[in-house]
Amino acid sequence: MKRKGSRLKAAIIIVCAIGAVCAGAYAYNISGIVDVAVEAAAIGPIAEVVDEAGTVTAAKASMVAAKNNYDIASVFCDVGDQVEAGALLMLTDVSAGEADVMSLQAQANGLTAQLEQARRNAEQLKALYDNGAVSLNEYETAETAAKGLESQLQSLRHTIRSVQDNIQTNRVESPVAGTVTELFVSEGDTVIMGSPLVEISDLSDMYINVSLIAGDAEKVRIGGRVIIEDSEKAGEVRKISPKVVETMSELGLAQKRVDVEIAVDDQSGFILGSDKDLKIVVEEKASALLVPRRAVFAANEKDYVYLVTEGKAEQREVSVGIKGEEMYEIMSGLQEGDAVIVSPDDSVVDGVRVKIQ
Repeated sequence: MKRKGSRLKAAIIIVCAIGAVCAGAYAYNISGIVDVAVEAAAIGPIAEVVDEAGTVTAAKASMVAAKNNYDIASVFCDVGDQVEAGALLMLTDVSAGEADVMSLQAQANGLTAQLEQARRNAEQLKALYDNGAVSLNEYETAETAAKGLESQLQSLRHTIRSVQDNIQTNRVESPVAGTVTELFVSEGDTVIMGSPLVEISDLSDMYINVSLIAGDAEKVRIGGRVIIEDSEKAGEVRKISPKVVETMSELGLAQKRVDVEIAVDDQSGFILGSDKDLKIVVEEKASALLVPRRAVFAANEKDYVYLVTEGKAEQREVSVGIKGEEMYEIMSGLQEGDAVIVSPDDSVVDGVRVKIQ
């Protein structure tokens, strides 16, 4: 019996303790005092930026393509090599091109024979027509056939000359001075006319290309300051594409984007094709009245903050100017030194008593 009595007393003590705690908490809640964090409105610089990643791009890049069908006999360059204009990049086996010329020439010979026969036929029909032996339609049909074959032969001969010009040399030379940034073939490869062989880029003139959401691009201006994150380098907007291009996001959503070029004076350490995180400044002030972004909230299409005035929260309408990443500019409604509540929750209402943490 003593054990049961001890347990009962212990239970009563625990219940009483819990009740005391709850009663204390209730008394605190009904007191209407809310703990808040505050920060004073202060003067400082502010900037609104557009965050996006861009890619280092060469302003001048030349793609050397195959002028005919051939095999690559030798390659004398590699990615990273510096080359001068006219430098020998590779030698080709022109036998395939020569075979093409032979095939085209055979076709031309066949057309020549057909054309000669068509001309003789037209001459004969002309004589018969003059003597009234055939109709005008028969003669004109023969004449048209001859002219058609003549036109085909002229076109084929032009193609032969073009192919012959392309295989006059088996040398592939660099059209410009620069750095080999892409090599698409190796010795022994077979290529077709128009396929890429090598890319030559001028690495002395690079820029950062960034694709902005159309709405962000509308805020950007030529000459705008650009901050390159994790770097002491800075740049500026030098070109904004006049055309919006629809692209697919990584999530498969259609987006309308605009290409923007960022010029950077100090390109040391830049690697072609590398990505750079950018902050493009669209508006900034050296001196403005600022409060934390988390202090401002919207209601009924207006902006407000809560001030701490004589121990109470006071809702105050404000006019917001530049919206920075962490701070907002306050154009009207506050003065320097006013204490605003940061991240007010639902317990903070106009007139409620507050306690600054």
